[in-house]
Amino acid sequence: MSDSGFRNVVTVVTFSQGHSGLSNERERSGKRRKQLSAAECLARIKPPLPVRRFLISWDAETKILRLGCGYGNGAVLVRSDRKLERSKLVNAPAARLSAECVRRFVSGKFRVESGQLLSGCQTLLRNYLYFPDERLYVFLAVWCIATYVYPLFSHFGYLFLHSAFKRCGKTRVEEVLSHLCFEATVPLNAPTVPTIRDTAAEGRTMVLDTLERWKGKCSEAYSAAMELLDAGFRNGGTVAKMVPQENGGWRREMFPVYAPYVLAAIAKESLTDTALDRSFVIEMHRKPITIKKQNYNFQRCEKECSPARDAIYKGALENASALADCYNGADLEHDVDALQLNDRAADIWKPLLAVARVLGSAEAWQALTTLAVEMDRDSEALDRERIRATAASLRKRAAIISETIRRGQEFGGPGGRDDVELHG
Repeated sequence: MSDSGFRNVVTVVTFSQGHSGLSNERERSGKRRKQLSAAECLARIKPPLPVRRFLISWDAETKILRLGCGYGNGAVLVRSDRKLERSKLVNAPAARLSAECVRRFVSGKFRVESGQLLSGCQTLLRNYLYFPDERLYVFLAVWCIATYVYPLFSHFGYLFLHSAFKRCGKTRVEEVLSHLCFEATVPLNAPTVPTIRDTAAEGRTMVLDTLERWKGKCSEAYSAAMELLDAGFRNGGTVAKMVPQENGGWRREMFPVYAPYVLAAIAKESLTDTALDRSFVIEMHRKPITIKKQNYNFQRCEKECSPARDAIYKGALENASALADCYNGADLEHDVDALQLNDRAADIWKPLLAVARVLGSAEAWQALTTLAVEMDRDSEALDRERIRATAASLRKRAAIISETIRRGQEFGGPGGRDDVELHG
């Protein structure tokens, strides 16, 4: 090695370990930087800038929803105030939102009819899927639409499909939803936690299948997956990852995992009670052979769902501000309280009810509220109702007995009790 090369190496090592190179430079220049006081340091501290995902982000202060379009260095962001921004990401992930859809929205000439938005989703779901309860088509359509605005909400409930047997349509639901939901993945078969974490960090709808395999892998992997699901339904939810540094060390980095999740498993016990508490749990049943549905074909389904997806993109951008006002308003809060749901259920049903209200659909409101009461009514509220019903029944029986005794006393002698027939 040459002398000059040797000196370069020594300089780097000395600088990195003792910073003597920097000290020598200061001594040569005769200048020393003034050390700031604690008060001066405090005055310079500013709140950290919010980290925005490329695919979707919401600014609660300005009430602006941003959606990503394109990919790589040429990607752009379309805002709900009909403005465009250049993406600052060097390698932005590919987005489904088409440039033509963005141009139509920015022009302001093409508005989406809310009724058509909901009915279009329901039609696609009915063509491919079977549910014995008609309300579930409405529920799934509203849930799909809500995935395009989920950053507006403080919580977003998981969709969990389970069945007692195979071939009950769980994967078919996931296949169709992978075309309809916001930037959804294809159904992923019990993926590893790092795969879920890295994909959810982009803000996509996660579609996870055959989750019963998680328990069969190892207890550590299952625990890590459940830990992620503990955080993924809450806005701001994160999980930690140790990432390497240039100097050979490691540092802890937090990854956002708040996103919509579609989950499917044969056994309901594939999820912990905590994860179930954060989910809309739907039991699937085999379709009767007499009922015919359209066979699934990836290319055909994508072609059919693409126009509906563009309509939902535009509808989300057009209604984001109104939806935020509705979600945070006192009227919706009062109506949700009136359903007497448990606290966690109220958290996850409220976004869907806000979407139904902004869509102006009485059918959707009726379907969602009745499902919510049946699925997630607070146990204490049910106990209170049973007590009130029992008390009312006892009062009625007591009134009948009292009236019968009174009549017996009037017409049956001194006591009248021997001739009294008690009813009830």
